[in-house]
Amino acid sequence: MIKVNLLTDQTSRTRKKSFVTPTVSSTGLIFLALFLLAAGGISGWYFYVKHEINKCREKQKILRAEEARLKGLKQEIEKFEKLKQQRLSRIEVIEQLKENQKGPVLLLNSVIQSIPRNGLLWLSNLTQKDDRVRIVGNTKNTEVIPDFMINLAASGIFQSVDLEMIDNQKDAAKFSLICITANRKKAE
Repeated sequence: MIKVNLLTDQTSRTRKKSFVTPTVSSTGLIFLALFLLAAGGISGWYFYVKHEINKCREKQKILRAEEARLKGLKQEIEKFEKLKQQRLSRIEVIEQLKENQKGPVLLLNSVIQSIPRNGLLWLSNLTQKDDRVRIVGNTKNTEVIPDFMINLAASGIFQSVDLEMIDNQKDAAKFSLICITANRKKAE
């Protein structure tokens, strides 16, 4: 007797055909696409916000440095404003004193302004009696005496300027001038 086993052949054939093919639903793909799109949007927004925060921090550092510099400048300006006010008040006092100058101060100012700048000339005595002023001085260069006399006459304080004496010595010359004041008032 011959036995044929037919069942074994059928079972082996069915096993080979038993592969399952996965099926993808369109709804799942839509949800996956939406999830990936949302994840990409959130990650893009995160990097953008992070970049903006870094940019704002850099700007904040720059602005703080600028604020510190401006505070320093403000303090300097306040210091200079105080100095300016002090100087303006001093100038105002000087101008008031200048307006209130009388007699001897005006006389001395005009004599000092009349001294030539290019020669060595110094005064040792200045006396006034009525409208007559006597100026005594020394110089190393006698050529500056006429310039001094011309400047005194041009000052407008003196009506006439005359040389009283000149005494040439070893290193310097001693001189004296007689000046008549123009206003005929005693300057003292």
